[in-house]
Order: sequence, then C-alpha cells, then structure tokens
Amino acid sequence: MENTPQNHVSGQACYRKKTSQSNHEPFVIPASLHQYTDEPLYILVALWAQQQNDWVSRAEISEAFGITDRRASFQVSYISRKNRRITCETRAVRDEGSSCPHHEIRVTGVVLTRDTEKAVSVAPKKRPLKRSHVGNVSPELRSLFHSLMGSRSVCGE
Repeated sequence: MENTPQNHVSGQACYRKKTSQSNHEPFVIPASLHQYTDEPLYILVALWAQQQNDWVSRAEISEAFGITDRRASFQVSYISRKNRRITCETRAVRDEGSSCPHHEIRVTGVVLTRDTEKAVSVAPKKRPLKRSHVGNVSPELRSLFHSLMGSRSVCGE
C-alpha cells in the first residue's frame, strides 16, 4: 500500500492511502490518524469514530475519509460485526421524510494490530504413540476382530 502526501486541511497534512485491491479507490487518512497508516480502513474508521466520542454516520465517515457513502456504509456494517477488535454500539436513526432508517455507530474501544499477540505455532512435543481402545470389548473379541481383519483378502490380489 502506498501513502502519498495530500493537501493541507486546516493546517494539518492529510495522506491518501492507495489500497492493494484494484477494485477499491484510494482514501484519505485524517491527520489525527497518521501514526496508524499501516492499519486497515475499518480500523482507521473505528479509531476516528472513537476520537469523535459521539455517534457517527456513514455521511460523516464518507466526508472524513473521502470515500463513497456506499463504501462508508460497508465500513459501518463491518465495524458493528467485528467485535473481537472493536467495541461499539449501533443505533438505527430515521431522518425526517425518510422511511428507511440508517445506522450510526459509537466506538468505545479498538484493539490495534500491534496490540494483538500473533499466534506462533509451536511444534507438538514428541510423545510415544498412545493407542486408545474404543468400546467395551473383551480382549478375546478384540483379538478375534484383528485376526479376521488380517485374514481378509485385499481387492485386486
């Protein structure tokens, strides 16, 4: 992903972040989030919403990040469902003259990538092979079963 300086807005530089996906347009990173440029868009939106300390709508997200209303709506939906990394509340709001409600979010907590512990795979300990016997079979029946299994013919021979 590529970050390029943009214009100065209210005395602070904004940065435009180009995504690696060709079907996504670049977006603006507000100056207050410049230190988080390596985070994905939904985390940046959640951090920005947390800084607002109030309910935010897709229109406000669209304006702050320079993305379409539709993409901002997807971000709201994704954030509201990403409860492992983001703690938030959602509410449905109806505008006057509109029959369809839209959702707003209020973010109260965000876990950053650098704060999450990366799961490092650990090789299992070398232990002797343990065989478990399933069922309540007597040793005589078990040996009979094994002898029958050993004596059956294999297909193709």
